[in-house]
Amino acid sequence: MRRPRVVFDTNVLVSALVFGGILRQAVDLIGSKIGSKSVRPVMSEAILTELRRIISVKFPEFAPLLSRYESLLRHYAFWVPLGGQVVSVVRDPDDNAILETSLVGKCEFVTSGDKDLLALGTYKGIRIVTPAELVELLKE
Repeated sequence: MRRPRVVFDTNVLVSALVFGGILRQAVDLIGSKIGSKSVRPVMSEAILTELRRIISVKFPEFAPLLSRYESLLRHYAFWVPLGGQVVSVVRDPDDNAILETSLVGKCEFVTSGDKDLLALGTYKGIRIVTPAELVELLKE
């Protein structure tokens, strides 16, 4: 059975790196299993660029850990190019890049803490869930 493809919003990646908790549990699904499932993360350079920017500006003390995080993503993620589809569903261009990444990557889920994305519920058949919801869904 194919592992579900998931786009991790930048806010989830940053919070998992900096704060841990349920957010880290969700990101840990990348390299491990909960129940009988693991996930295949889907990434784009736009997401990685935003992740680097946020860490360097807001949490520079985590920059050394970011390089290990990036190696994990480069190894496990399915990388997709952006620019082939115009997505302008929400007001933040970075959030639209998340949605475009999920479309191009043929994802089942986007996991986010962003209220604008979560308010959508689904986008073109892709479920938008919190990290806690993702962990629970994959336990079923």
